[in-house]
Amino acid sequence: MPTVRPRSRALARAVLLTILALGAPLDAARSSARADVTPELQKGINAAIEKGTKWLKSQRSGDGMFGGLFLNNVERHQIGLGSLCGLALLATGELKNDPGMLQTLAALKKQDALEINTRTTYGSACLIMFITEMFRPEMKPDKDAGHYAKPKAKEPCGLPKEMAEWVQELATFLAEKQLDDGLWRYPYSPPGDLSNTQYALLGLRAARDCGARIPASVFLKVLERVLAAQMTDGLKHARVIAGGNKPGERDYSVGNDKARGFGYLAAPGGVGDIITGAMTTAGIATLAICRDALLKPERFSTYTDELDRKVQTAVQDGFAWLDLNWAVDRNPPASAPAWHHYYLYGLERACVFGGRDRIGKHDWYAEGAAVLVAKQQANGKWSTGAIGAKELDPSDICDTAFALLFLKRATRPLSPVPVPVVTTGG
Repeated sequence: MPTVRPRSRALARAVLLTILALGAPLDAARSSARADVTPELQKGINAAIEKGTKWLKSQRSGDGMFGGLFLNNVERHQIGLGSLCGLALLATGELKNDPGMLQTLAALKKQDALEINTRTTYGSACLIMFITEMFRPEMKPDKDAGHYAKPKAKEPCGLPKEMAEWVQELATFLAEKQLDDGLWRYPYSPPGDLSNTQYALLGLRAARDCGARIPASVFLKVLERVLAAQMTDGLKHARVIAGGNKPGERDYSVGNDKARGFGYLAAPGGVGDIITGAMTTAGIATLAICRDALLKPERFSTYTDELDRKVQTAVQDGFAWLDLNWAVDRNPPASAPAWHHYYLYGLERACVFGGRDRIGKHDWYAEGAAVLVAKQQANGKWSTGAIGAKELDPSDICDTAFALLFLKRATRPLSPVPVPVVTTGG
């Protein structure tokens, strides 16, 4: 049941609903949003980033790489892990012309050439993200306008011709490896899964932002498939609307969203699949990326208003599932596999893409950051001891990269996914 609110707040609520219906960013609608990052916590975050960065840099080998992940005693994903580490170091402020960063880029290019016939989804996607961030121009002050202006460059991200061609090649590989059902796998051994799919789209999004040509049909195909993969139904869950900062103004609850999550195998309707926080954030991110690609620079012809409303509802219901199963000290629910820091980075990404500073009453960043600050080891690394499934060996390097990406809120935002108009039906 919705909480009864004072009549004096009726006008404020009407304004809020109008903003949400028009599709304005959530931050604009919630001008009273509160940050729970205290000065003490911020000090801890800053120290954790500094120590974590130092430790991660120390793990780079003489050839510029960071090793790989071991699956059944076989090392793999060297390109993916190296790119992820490079991305994390860039996020923490490492200079793009730093010798170590340039060495990592050169090593990844050499390794990619060796694996050109055995490229993987994760590796290619993370590599695209790293390359594009290495060359993206810095924002510079606009003296006339008095604010930071978008840098001017012949290429959207300032990519040299050789790098632009490399990114296009990697993006074409990903697009061509999309399975008939719209998802991605490693790329071998279908059926597809939502984890590979999420990373494929992260790479395609970065490539597209930097000028690569990717058919809009790629995004439409996966969007429709992922919509079908969400739980068909879920528990009703009241939506929390943030109150103001004035005395007496409190959060209040309205309407009923449906808590509908996603599972790894993206089974239709979520039937027979394990629904987890990591995969629910992946589903949200996937839908947000596809929506953005299908609306910009102009709307794709078959992306209808009705389909857009379905996406908005699916994203909101995904956040409702996260709120209902809220956790930042693990990948929820309690029965879910490991992937704790993978989930935290996914949570950061979903909230940035969705434009959510809170999930329900939770300041997701403050709560997640507090956990990471508390769990960082004295030497600067993070270690879950179980990065993923049982057969995948733990990786402190991977854990640390994910933790730093979360703490730096490293995801580049999209146009936020509008929150559907609140309903009051039971």
